[in-house]
Amino acid sequence: MPETDPLIIKNATRIARALSHPVRLQILNELRQGGAYVMHLTAVLGRPQANISQHLMVLREAGLVRDEREGMSVIYYLRDSRVGDIIDQLMQIARDHASQTLLASASHPEMETMPLRRRSRRGRCRCPRCRRQAERGESL
Repeated sequence: MPETDPLIIKNATRIARALSHPVRLQILNELRQGGAYVMHLTAVLGRPQANISQHLMVLREAGLVRDEREGMSVIYYLRDSRVGDIIDQLMQIARDHASQTLLASASHPEMETMPLRRRSRRGRCRCPRCRRQAERGESL
């Protein structure tokens, strides 16, 4: 039965809005691998610290992430592992749609998509976790 409680609908809308930005989806994907420091997210996503912090605030207000103080630093975690399942579903729908779009664009060349920028993920992060991994010789 569809949900009709206005409070639940309002919370679902807040979550959907938080998920609606590409950087926030990237942040959530990184947090799926365990906690992450802002400096790690900054290095991995190639974004300024202030930008990452703003996105984390939106995610925190939507109840999708939590933070823990670790000495002088703050590490962010997914609040609920089901967020990863939601992301997986969104990505599968997006893949299916992209496949359909590619088929359509083959017959309609005017349908072009804008390429996403790729950022290098190796050797740029100096957060405490990545430094410890580097010192132990683990891959980043």
